Amino acid sequence: MIKKVLTINGARKAIIVDPNDSLAKVLREQEHLTGCKISCGVGQCGACTVLVNGKAQRACILKMSKLEDGTEIETIEGVGCPENLHPLQLAWMGHGCAQCGFCSPGFIMSAKALLSENPSPTREEVRQWFYDHKNLCRCTGYKPLVDAVMDAAKVMRGEMKKEDLLFKPVGNKIIGTDFVRPSAMAKVMGAWDFGADDALKMPEGTARLALVQSDIPHGKIKGIDFSEAEKMPGVYKVITAKDVKGNNRINGLVFFPTHNKGDGWDRPILCDEKVFQIGDAVAMVAADTVEHAKAAAKAVKVDIEPLPAYMSAMEAKAPDAIEIHPGTPNVYYDTTCKKGEEVEPIFEKADSVVAEIESYCSRQPHLHLEPDCG
Repeated sequence: MIKKVLTINGARKAIIVDPNDSLAKVLREQEHLTGCKISCGVGQCGACTVLVNGKAQRACILKMSKLEDGTEIETIEGVGCPENLHPLQLAWMGHGCAQCGFCSPGFIMSAKALLSENPSPTREEVRQWFYDHKNLCRCTGYKPLVDAVMDAAKVMRGEMKKEDLLFKPVGNKIIGTDFVRPSAMAKVMGAWDFGADDALKMPEGTARLALVQSDIPHGKIKGIDFSEAEKMPGVYKVITAKDVKGNNRINGLVFFPTHNKGDGWDRPILCDEKVFQIGDAVAMVAADTVEHAKAAAKAVKVDIEPLPAYMSAMEAKAPDAIEIHPGTPNVYYDTTCKKGEEVEPIFEKADSVVAEIESYCSRQPHLHLEPDCG
């Protein structure tokens, strides 16, 4: 362990740390500054961005051993308060940037560093800055984020008032307006807790969990051996599907009642008969610490009989493909998009050239923003 004397959000303090711990871990677990989010853990998403001596840094990859005494750290908690929010925080609220809110603190800190270097950036420079500093968002499509930075810059240059950043409702009508979502302020201040933040704030003695996950994409579960895991230090219990009370199913990606060919109860909470993708949860280990839970999870042996792996929708809908979820067709949902007049009158009026297009697009997940936790 080493002693570091740092200035955190304007307050100079001495802290005792493990030199190999990341700044993000220390900020979250020792200083309780959970506005610094840890998501990918490898510096690729920007959720952990803080200012180190005024520069945007990804705290999840910055080791404490690299920080010199006297280093100034600024997190989202030190940027503004409800009575005096920073223009970036207000602009984030006004432009609807704080949707899920997980990436908002990192983006705001990154943007703060940008505007300190370049008070009058172009839209292209803002986008390039976020690209270079690896700030990722899963909700907004990025345009509102750039809009927010441009407006915040105007306020900071004296060309716009803070008050003009937020929509002011007239009467009791907010549908179709830019009314700020009620959770926005907490999110732009880093005060909105997500699963991993709640975990740090649970009472002493709360059990911690680790998942036992499938390492193959598709297969039948033949057996689960957790006898060794149960004997490991700190382990309270290994939880499998047999321990789930009631229906071991989640009503997930289903659209009742039109066009759906399944009953919606195809996704197990903990896989019992099959696994359907790499990472599927087969069991959970409850232990006294996360480290003990993870170590025991690695000791659980799962016997899985591999089945054909369909890595695209086109493979899964092939005539010879087996049902992935027994009893539910692989093509389990059809949708018909119609807009305007009925189809036949449109074709009667159309020119002689008609194009028929069949298109396919893969699913676009939101990468790793926010860790698996609950």
